[in-house]
Amino acid sequence: MTCFVGHDIRSLALAEHYFGASQDCEDSILVRVHRGTGAGIISNGRIFIGRNGNVGEIGHIQVEPLGERCHCGNFGCLETIAANAAIEQRVLNLLKQGYQSRVPLDDCTIKTICKAANKGDSLASEVIEYVGRHLGKTIAIAINLFNPQKIVIAVKSPKPIKCCSLLLKAALIPRR
Repeated sequence: MTCFVGHDIRSLALAEHYFGASQDCEDSILVRVHRGTGAGIISNGRIFIGRNGNVGEIGHIQVEPLGERCHCGNFGCLETIAANAAIEQRVLNLLKQGYQSRVPLDDCTIKTICKAANKGDSLASEVIEYVGRHLGKTIAIAINLFNPQKIVIAVKSPKPIKCCSLLLKAALIPRR
């Protein structure tokens, strides 16, 4: 029995390859938005690790040159936009500026934001679409680099269907 100890996103990509959504293809990328944003890459049926095991850090692709400072030291990394804490902070900042929303100022969590987006809240929906546009740009880069047969997007949110469909719709709109 082969044993693999590794990064959570790469392990999740491997699990999807063996048992889940990408088991029917040799080349796939799993993108996860959670505490951070990253990717697990399966190439020729094997997890792609690279020389020092640091492959798939798509959260550190710069998508907004004048964006927020990332914990990596760069500015405008995808992770400053498409991570649960970044989404929560963006909505909180907009609420503090006076934007109207069903999201209460004292309960601005990813769970509450997704519930509000699922109920048609315009602020929550717009923030999710904003995240989706930037995530889509980054996924397009990954597609051009690795030419996968399938992209799997993993998010952890309550009732993700409607909330994620907004994000996916924004991410998959063809770029001209």
